[in-house]
Amino acid sequence: MRILLWVLVLVGCWGLGQSRAWIATPTPALRGLLEQLKPVEGQPANSLSWETLDELQRLELLGIQTQMFSPLRTARALALLTVAIHDALYLTQGRPVEANVLAAYAAQEVMLYLHPTFPNLKDAVRQTAQAIYRQAQAQGWPEPNLKISQALGRQVGLQVVAWGRQDGAARQIIPTYPAPAPGVWVLPLGRPAVEPGWGGVRPIGVAPEALAKAPPPPAWDSPAFARERALFWEEQAKLDEAGRQIADKWAGDPGTVTPAGLWQEAALEILRQRRLEATQAVAILAVLNIAMHNANIACWRDKFTYYVARPEQWVRSFDRRWQPYLRTPKHPSYPSGHSVMSGAAATVLTHFFPEEAPTWEALAREASYSRVIAGIHWFVDGSGGLEQGRQVARQVLEALQKP
Repeated sequence: MRILLWVLVLVGCWGLGQSRAWIATPTPALRGLLEQLKPVEGQPANSLSWETLDELQRLELLGIQTQMFSPLRTARALALLTVAIHDALYLTQGRPVEANVLAAYAAQEVMLYLHPTFPNLKDAVRQTAQAIYRQAQAQGWPEPNLKISQALGRQVGLQVVAWGRQDGAARQIIPTYPAPAPGVWVLPLGRPAVEPGWGGVRPIGVAPEALAKAPPPPAWDSPAFARERALFWEEQAKLDEAGRQIADKWAGDPGTVTPAGLWQEAALEILRQRRLEATQAVAILAVLNIAMHNANIACWRDKFTYYVARPEQWVRSFDRRWQPYLRTPKHPSYPSGHSVMSGAAATVLTHFFPEEAPTWEALAREASYSRVIAGIHWFVDGSGGLEQGRQVARQVLEALQKP
């Protein structure tokens, strides 16, 4: 009977494909807490609620926007948050834990780590976790199991935080730039490059040295890149209100949910349409956010390998009055970060919802094109970035199948 129950739990919670814990492991402390759990007689089936998941995501996005996280740090934050919730649920599946309390306290530890200088948010996170705990008390959950659920969530959250403290995201690097030359990116005077060391951040679920590389861009003085320059300039002549709307839609600057948040919103929409359980939803969101985070790492490693000049740098050589529609970011052009992230996101969502593949592909191509029409990327930045993102996502999906 117990074996049958275990199988039913696995099918119910993880029925969209094999799952795994991404960062947390069943440490002796975790096992000790699990052994203290007592069966809960007559307790209704317990699972993560959408209300809890929505509130935890809302709080994190509030922190991301208020503290003006960059797209890179947003993708990492969403990955760590969803991994903490998912891993806590995965490592305790089939046990008499209160899933909402478990998730709330795992998320609390991660958000306190991600936003150490935002006291109002920290208070809100703690109050939310306490409110979820009190709600479980009111529903009749035994106090010993609630306290253990709380402790288990914190243990998993702290494991994810410990991992994050060692992933290299806090490391500051001053790169050695190549000598100025035609087609070589030049850092504007007095303005630091954006996260030049991000390519050295540790990816989740994939070995750093295995992380997919972008195909090499054409040489600046080649006929292929001459065509790129001509195509870019032709496209700028087409900029109209529709193009500006596409550029604005995907701009994703600090102070917004950034492209990672936009893709998560698209994922949440279909997850709700399909009426998936929140436990299933967070498992998919973890894969999505890991893929986008890893894609950013791969992209930034290659940006600061190829050092391809931005279009504005080239245009200013013959037209100093020209301005791109959006401000040119302070990092090299190839590959496009929006494209790499969008290629990864579309590939993950196609894996889980293949019948919607045309929708995901169209969104990814629109995100990629938005940076060209905005005047800040070459077409090759987009095509190379989309392909790299797809490859990174496939690596994450392969890792999903490993125990």
